[in-house]
Amino acid sequence: MEQRIVLDLLELVNQSFKGKKLYLGKTDEYFSIVKMLGEDGQECHTYDDQLVDMKHSICQYVYMGEQKPLIINNTREHPATKKLAITSMEDIGSYMGVPLFYKDGKMFGTICVLAQESDAFSADDIKIVEKFSRLFSYVLELDKLANMDDLTNQYNRRYIYENYAKIEGKTAMLLLDLDNFKAVNDTHGHDVGDLVLREAASRIHAQIGSGDFVARLGGDEFVIVTRADGELALEQMAKKIIQVLSEWNSYPFSIKVSVSIGIALVTDENATDVRQALKEADQAMYNVKKNGKNMFHFSEGSYFE
Repeated sequence: MEQRIVLDLLELVNQSFKGKKLYLGKTDEYFSIVKMLGEDGQECHTYDDQLVDMKHSICQYVYMGEQKPLIINNTREHPATKKLAITSMEDIGSYMGVPLFYKDGKMFGTICVLAQESDAFSADDIKIVEKFSRLFSYVLELDKLANMDDLTNQYNRRYIYENYAKIEGKTAMLLLDLDNFKAVNDTHGHDVGDLVLREAASRIHAQIGSGDFVARLGGDEFVIVTRADGELALEQMAKKIIQVLSEWNSYPFSIKVSVSIGIALVTDENATDVRQALKEADQAMYNVKKNGKNMFHFSEGSYFE
């Protein structure tokens, strides 16, 4: 989501809740603070993109519960929150969380307001935050249209090109090209081809880490920007992706698809230049295609079966 718009909306919410902490959190198996304002209404950069195991966050009771607005007006005594480390660590006396949804009904995250004192929030406060939640939802949809691939629901080429340089801690770029995909379209038609692309994207996404990004560049090409630590971890990721994209025996259609992967390690030269990183990964992937497909190859070094 566009960070400036997020901050503007949080600042508007802040006008109704002076002296409170506010944040927008993205929720899945982990909880990530997208943006946070402190009690003085100023942006808290140190919290941006902070990852927390969902079971350690108060937002778990919104996300894993009924996904409805929640007020806990005495977090220090409430059985669900009194033992959470974050309650004492952030000196939280009251919590208010309102879920934020995509247009299709899938939950994106929560808008949360925190207060040091108990009994800080009311049902009227919930209504105010719900109104802002609907505004955030519109922003989410615009962001999704601009940055997500409609077919696979992964990031698109535009997102990677615009955000690659900003991704901190990245270690490598993996360029994936499905082998023999043209035969799927030729034999079964483009509708089945689209189903296979969706399935492939889902399998790829299941193999990445929580801080990694997958994008469909177009056609049957995908790219992963990863924070995997070390060459061994990259090898393991590549091998697992090759494995899951080679197993189609139980698929409803008879297809023989595999994947060729080129890996470009992040260096000083390509860390901010997405075109250079793609060029290096593409050359490595070309070497895989030339040597029999269904393998991976580093942009520098040997390839592995």
